[in-house]
Amino acid sequence: MLEDQRAHIRELALRRILKARKLQSSDAIRQFNIPTLNFQAEEYYNLISWEMPLEPAATLKLSDQEIKTLIATNKELDAVRLPCHTQAVERHIKLVTEASVAVCSEEARDGFIRARQKSRQAIPTFETKKEFFNSNI
Repeated sequence: MLEDQRAHIRELALRRILKARKLQSSDAIRQFNIPTLNFQAEEYYNLISWEMPLEPAATLKLSDQEIKTLIATNKELDAVRLPCHTQAVERHIKLVTEASVAVCSEEARDGFIRARQKSRQAIPTFETKKEFFNSNI
């Protein structure tokens, strides 16, 4: 929403970030819950319920005053470009896709992913080719 081309959507996102900061408790670890989707939504920002909004990592370094200034000036946010397609992210996307094809329910998919990760941990890893060839002797 922060990168939307419509100014009123960017303003809505910034206001929701301010609201999330007010509701957030600093000492608690937030638990990730998969949000329920509203399939009748006409816009992407209405797909989830905004009762308990969470602040995105890209805006954590902005002060409340900077966010209020962005709302007042209606300027586009020059957000920090975080690398979102690293090798690890791509590997996990592939794993979730494989799990979605293989099993149906959420619990089965979670079990599939955990079993796959556990089996990969059992495979020995080598830092160099020399270690690999020395281990086969």
